[in-house]
Amino acid sequence: MERERLREDRIHGNAMYPVSVYPDIEQLNGDSILDCHWHDEMEFTMVTQGSAVFQIDMNTVEVKAGEAIFVNRGEIHAGYLKSDLPCVFSSIVFSPELLGSRTFDAVQEKFIRPLVHKTLIPPFHMKPEDDWGREILLHLQRIFADHANGSETCEMTTKAYLYLIFARMFEHMRPAPVKGTVPTGSHDKVERLKSVLGYIHKRYPEPLKLKELADEANMSEGHFCRFFKQMVQKSPVDYINYYRVQQACYQLENTDHKIVDIAMDVGFEHLSYFITTFKKHKNTTPSQYRKMFYEKVAMEPALI
Repeated sequence: MERERLREDRIHGNAMYPVSVYPDIEQLNGDSILDCHWHDEMEFTMVTQGSAVFQIDMNTVEVKAGEAIFVNRGEIHAGYLKSDLPCVFSSIVFSPELLGSRTFDAVQEKFIRPLVHKTLIPPFHMKPEDDWGREILLHLQRIFADHANGSETCEMTTKAYLYLIFARMFEHMRPAPVKGTVPTGSHDKVERLKSVLGYIHKRYPEPLKLKELADEANMSEGHFCRFFKQMVQKSPVDYINYYRVQQACYQLENTDHKIVDIAMDVGFEHLSYFITTFKKHKNTTPSQYRKMFYEKVAMEPALI
């Protein structure tokens, strides 16, 4: 299916410990801190400096330093800088299987199953002003600290903290809408967006016309443009150019291809437009980006 193109293919953790922690990710420039994507794992992201706007399915929320979001499995999400100031955040991505047990007990039946199958909807924004939110944020800080310090017991404490987090979240969960009663067709909109983004991610090197994207979403062009801007916070053209720039960054970091060739490879027909667009998203030119990347790599200590 086309929507699978949008699905993140990164492996988080391993079979024995299906958890990945990404500490202190710093976004200094550009407008996006998380590409629009989805995965089968659950995720907590905590902002520690600056602020960002996160899109989670149909919800948009500004997250300030000291606040966090929860993204359930299968939910499409993205993050954007709130201002020109840097944003620093940490994330934990984990398989729901981590919360399982060898036997189907009361915990699985009453708490984990409704969460995984989305018959209960948990809150997605945790703030320190709320007692329950403050407690969850402290647990997240401990998870990140244990992993940063290389604690011998981090696998066990992480699982324990996640259980405590969901116990507090459970108090504020609400029943999912009955199928067929979801207002404005929220689920349908998310699935259409997944399909369109998958189409872009597959065909970004080719010339893309607005009509073919609108057809993929089964909408008129005008309706599609409004829908896409509402969901992604970018126009279709801006998003296509942004995605092409991201692919160009990969080539600049991992190949010695000429910049003009990279521009053509990722779908730009004119070098001058590529450089202008790249600078708009990265606040630097492609050649400067490549130079800064290799200088950064050269400064990193070699692994023995």
